[in-house]
This record gives sequence, structure tokens and C-alpha cells, in this order.
Amino acid sequence: MMGGFMARVKGKGKGRGKRGKKRKVGEERIVVRLMGEGQYYIDKDILREVNRIDNQMVKMLRDERVDEHAVIESIAAMRSLVKIKGKRVKDDIIIPSHIIIPTTDISVEEAREVFKGEGIIPEGILD
Repeated sequence: MMGGFMARVKGKGKGRGKRGKKRKVGEERIVVRLMGEGQYYIDKDILREVNRIDNQMVKMLRDERVDEHAVIESIAAMRSLVKIKGKRVKDDIIIPSHIIIPTTDISVEEAREVFKGEGIIPEGILD
């Protein structure tokens, strides 16, 4: 996880991003690695959605009786958000990731190690 480093989207063509929304040249994007699948660019709005789930995971995993299925569903929801709303980083581009989202085959014990403290999204990245 790389805090503070932001990928810059280079202005291309008409200056429009995904879904035709006007995007400023040099707008900051966050790079997310989906373990086992690759990297995606996401914007701060998508990051906030993922962060809500991340915060829920931290709270959920504090409970000793946490439901393993709920953990898997939450990770799947984060991954789905990134895949659907993000933009895939081309495989030939090598850049560091700000956030790494694990696969859904993670155990509850492993999830507790990953989603502790502030979770997988450092609060400072939302500024």
C-alpha cells in the first residue's frame, strides 16, 4: 500500500472520462490492486464507497462470532465496486497500488490481520 502517491490521468482526446463525464487534466486517481486480478484506477467517490465497506469490515471483525459468509460478501462487494466503476490499468503499465483488496478466499483470521486499525484504506487518502 502506497500512501501519498497518486496516479495522474493524462488528458486525452476530449478530456472526458468514463461515462462521458468531463475530467480535469491531471485529476488524481487512486490505484487499487485486486489480488489475483490486476489493478484499477478509481476516483475519490468510488473510494468513499469502498471505504464505507472497509469501515464496516473493521467493526464486524472485532466480534469474535463474526459470520465468515458476511466477510466474504463484504470483500466481494468491494471488489465488485472497483471492477464495475473503476478503470482497468493496462497490464503493461507498472505502478504502485494505494490499496490492496484481498481475494474472497481469505480466512476470518487473515481478514482480521488485514482489516485492523483503520482497515485497508488509510484515512488520509480521503483528503
